[in-house]
Amino acid sequence: MTGVKVCGLTRAEDVRCAAALGAVACGFILSASPRRVTAARARALAADAGEALTVAVVTTESAEWIAQQLAECGLQAAQLSAGADGPTVAEVREAAARRGLRPRVIAAADTPDASEADYTLLDTRTPGEYGGTGRTLDWQALAASELPPADRLVLAGGLSPGNVERAITTLHPSMVDVGSGVEAAPGVKDEELLRAFFAAVARADHSRGTTA
Repeated sequence: MTGVKVCGLTRAEDVRCAAALGAVACGFILSASPRRVTAARARALAADAGEALTVAVVTTESAEWIAQQLAECGLQAAQLSAGADGPTVAEVREAAARRGLRPRVIAAADTPDASEADYTLLDTRTPGEYGGTGRTLDWQALAASELPPADRLVLAGGLSPGNVERAITTLHPSMVDVGSGVEAAPGVKDEELLRAFFAAVARADHSRGTTA
């Protein structure tokens, strides 16, 4: 069954909607972004996430800063979106351990030690931006390449209710990560688009026989 991570959450009602629909993860962006929230706001929003994994989404900040934000926010995971431009998985885990934390880590595929993360993230990039571009990856080309194991693959990049079925049936990720594709405006999720996205994921899983 394909998990859904809803990213760039800024409103409590959107977090509650994502959790009610069965999101396995809720992402809160702490780096520069139109969807950025403060540590205090992320902590408050995470309280509405239910059983979903709460994720601090970061880019080029230091491992120490990331660990401090995890401690302040009370979030359960860190998503390292900057790849080689940001800290490594090991650096973040070591900094977190010094604070008594053991976060799960989602790392962009070009992070030097991405293979040591709990999940590997495939996302689109443009100069100066680490995700959130609304652009899709070339799924067919990726399918013909060497990918991380499917059970720890997170697919992002321009996913929407209209294309996520094809993305899942092409790459079979463990989790799909949606942000702008279910928004009315940056950081403002559209409930109908969220429902449509989850329905499309369920259809993809049904067609692959993975609903059990």
